[in-house]
Amino acid sequence: MREAGTRRSTVPTLIRARSGLVALHLLAAVVVTAQQTLGHAQSNNYQIFRESFVHLVQGVNLYAQFPTTQFDLFKYSPTFALLFAPFAIVPYSVGLLLWNVTNAAALCTAMVLLLTPRAATWALGIVFLEALGAVQNSQSNGLCAALMIFTLVALEREHVALGAAAVASGAAIKVYPLASGVLGLVSPKRWSHLLWCVVMGALCTLLPLLVTSPTTLLEQYRSWIVLQRADTAKIAMYWIGGVLERLIGAPVPHAPIQLFGVLWTLLIAWYAQTQWSDAVLRRLLLASLLLFAVVFNHMSESPTFVIAFAGVGIWWSVLPRARWRDATVLLALLIGSVGGTDAVPRHIRLAWIVEPRLKAWVTILAWCAVQYDILRLLRPASPLPVASTPL
Repeated sequence: MREAGTRRSTVPTLIRARSGLVALHLLAAVVVTAQQTLGHAQSNNYQIFRESFVHLVQGVNLYAQFPTTQFDLFKYSPTFALLFAPFAIVPYSVGLLLWNVTNAAALCTAMVLLLTPRAATWALGIVFLEALGAVQNSQSNGLCAALMIFTLVALEREHVALGAAAVASGAAIKVYPLASGVLGLVSPKRWSHLLWCVVMGALCTLLPLLVTSPTTLLEQYRSWIVLQRADTAKIAMYWIGGVLERLIGAPVPHAPIQLFGVLWTLLIAWYAQTQWSDAVLRRLLLASLLLFAVVFNHMSESPTFVIAFAGVGIWWSVLPRARWRDATVLLALLIGSVGGTDAVPRHIRLAWIVEPRLKAWVTILAWCAVQYDILRLLRPASPLPVASTPL
C-alpha cells in the first residue's frame, strides 16, 4: 500500500517536471525570436521559406538564385512552400515567432503523447540544446522529428491515415522523415498503412495545384530533383560518410554507405515485426529511425541533430538505467551538445570538436548502442530487464 501511495504522489511531481521542460522549450523559442527581431538580425532560413510561398504563387522557379532577398537556395518541396503560407502572409516578426514556436511545440507535443511523464521529462531534457540550436537557425528539423514521432503515436492509436499523413508531410519537408514509414510496414496494419501512404503522398504532391498550374508544378519538381542530385556531391558533412572522409582525406561514395544503412534498418524492422506488441521495442525502433535519419544522411549538419538527439532521448528514457547507457548519453551531451556551444572556447571547439566531426562520432556511437539494445530485446534467451517504472 505504501509503495502504491508513493507512486501516486510521484505522478503529479513528474507531470510538473514534464510541464517545466515543455515551458522551457517554448520559452527558448520565444526568447530566440525576440533576440532576432529586436536585434534586427534577419533569419536567412526563415526568409528563404517565406519567399518560397511568394515564388510558388507567382509561378517563379523555386530553386533559382535570389541574391537580393536570400543568401542560399530553397531546397524543400513545392508542397512545403505552400504549407508555409500561414507563416508567410503575416508580418515578418509574427511569422518568425509562429514558425519557431510551432517547431518547439510540435516536438514537445510528440514527446508528451509518446512517453510517460518521467520518460518525456528526460527525453525533452536530453534534446533541449539541440532543439535550441535548430530554433536559433529557424530550421524545420524540430518539426521533422515531431512528425516522425507522430507516426508511431498515430499507429499505436490505430489512426493509420494520420500516421501516413505524418510520413507524407515529413517527406514533403525533407526526404529523410520518410524513414518513419518503416514503422507502419512492420505494424499489423501494414497494408492499410501502405495504401494510406500512397494516398497521402499523392495529395501532398498535388497540393500546390491550389495556387499554380500543372505545367508549372511539373517544372518545379524537375528543378527540385536536379537540385537534390547536385547536393549528393557534398562532402565532409556530419554523417558516417563525412567522418570517413575526414579520416582518409578524400571523398567516399555515398550510395554504398546509405544502402547499408537502409538494408540494416529494414532487416531489423522485419525481424522485429513479430514483436510489435512490445511497447519498448516500438520505441527503440523509432529511436533507431530518428538516428538513422542523421547518421546516414549525407546532408546532415549541426542543426539537423535535434532529430538524432530526440532518438537518443527516447532510447535512454524508456530503458532501465545502466552505466554504459548513462556514459553514452553523457558523452553525447558533453561532446555533441555542450561541446558545440560558447561554453567551450572557440579555438578548442573548432580544432577538437568541429573539425574532427566529434558530434557525428558520438551520434554514430549512440546509433550502435540502440541497435545493440534492439537485438538484445529480440533475443528470447537474453531479454532486457523490465524497467521498474512503466513506460
